[in-house]
Amino acid sequence: MQSFDANSSPMPNDDPVTEPVMLDRGAFHSQAPLPVIVPVQLAEAAAPMAAEPLPSQPPVALHVGRAFWGWVMPSVVFVALVLLVLYVTPFLLVHWRVKEVQAEAEAIYQKRRAELKAEAEHADARLDLLDKRVQLVSLGFREVVRKVAPRVVNVANYRDPKHEILGPPGKRNLFYDADKDRHYVQFGVGSGLIVKPGYVLTNHHVVEKAQRLRLTFASGRSLGLEPSAVVSDAITDLAVLRLPKELPEALKEECNQVADFADSDKDVQVGDWALAVGSPLGLKQTVTQGVISAKGRLLHMLDLVELLQTDAAINPGNSGGPLFDQLGRVTGINVAIASDNGGNQGIGFAIPSNMTKKIVDQLIEKGEVPRGYLGIGLEELTGPKAKALGITDGGVVITRIVPGEPAQLAGLQNGDVIVRINNEALSQFQPIRHLRQLIVDVMPDSEATLEIVRNGQRQTVKVKVGKRPANLP
Repeated sequence: MQSFDANSSPMPNDDPVTEPVMLDRGAFHSQAPLPVIVPVQLAEAAAPMAAEPLPSQPPVALHVGRAFWGWVMPSVVFVALVLLVLYVTPFLLVHWRVKEVQAEAEAIYQKRRAELKAEAEHADARLDLLDKRVQLVSLGFREVVRKVAPRVVNVANYRDPKHEILGPPGKRNLFYDADKDRHYVQFGVGSGLIVKPGYVLTNHHVVEKAQRLRLTFASGRSLGLEPSAVVSDAITDLAVLRLPKELPEALKEECNQVADFADSDKDVQVGDWALAVGSPLGLKQTVTQGVISAKGRLLHMLDLVELLQTDAAINPGNSGGPLFDQLGRVTGINVAIASDNGGNQGIGFAIPSNMTKKIVDQLIEKGEVPRGYLGIGLEELTGPKAKALGITDGGVVITRIVPGEPAQLAGLQNGDVIVRINNEALSQFQPIRHLRQLIVDVMPDSEATLEIVRNGQRQTVKVKVGKRPANLP
């Protein structure tokens, strides 16, 4: 490579330099920029054009628009969130409440299942012990029947044939009463039980409106009675027949039988054996067998009495007859059946022995069953109203107050809500029936304490209970 002086001019005969020239970037940038020459006329003309604004939206309008959307959008979003929360909150509360109820129901279910398991284990152990005694069951029934049969009687209701429809000839159920020397028509037939010496227990509907009664005992002997011998209680459908003091010698011993009563609250349980003895369809001294199917049944016709249910065959004519347990004790008095055709379908009802004893003692001693009375009309408290008043148990609203009766004298008012009587809370299931039952159990002229809610405030009121009129249903 030849050397040359950059400041010297090339020789005319020298060949052009073909090697690349390396430029220094720093030196290149350090060179001063070339001056730009602009004509004076052009510069003057361009100045006013640059000062003119371009056609566009005013800057002020753009600023206002951005400020508007800057506070409106967050406000809209906030309101939407509030509305969403207000809309969703009730559903969440209901959902949580449902979960709580389900949890409570599950707890109750688990508790009941544990109880049933414990009962099943206990029953299994008992059955092992009783397995070798199965043959004694039928023998036990024989002995029970032999023990109780003399205490069961047949009760016939007779009326004057002049006031009854006799039916076609050949089917006229006429009866000649030698004591009265006249004919009667048999209106109905039922059963009875000798509960005390000289007293026979039966149903009120068996002897109702009778003009002549006739009792037929297990021995076959019979005894006529006047309607005046009847003392009855229509509310519980029980009646007591007073036998004459002067009885035929042949009946004195037979009428002195005394029935044994079981404790229907403690001794009688679902699944226990039950024997019904009576006169179904007029067939005297008929025995049927079953079990206690349920306890605490309520019928519209007897809404103040919790009944026993049994599947022992009970038919028309069994009314007023006893239901016995495996020891020959009276567990109840047969009173009704549930049937589509009027015959036995395996659902019979009996008045429990505890209630029976109480009514019988009052009918014999007092000739009536005195019951408490307040003189009020009632209406069941609905769920929303009870919730608003903070009432968790049952409650009834007073809708009417009879002037001059205990409720008015005690200062009770329409609209008062009764929640307790004598410190016992009303049941959530049929609270009106429960309150009526509690009131009638209070002896007249005694004092009862009512807990009421008035104007949202709880208070207690003491009431001197009156006597229930006999003509009330």
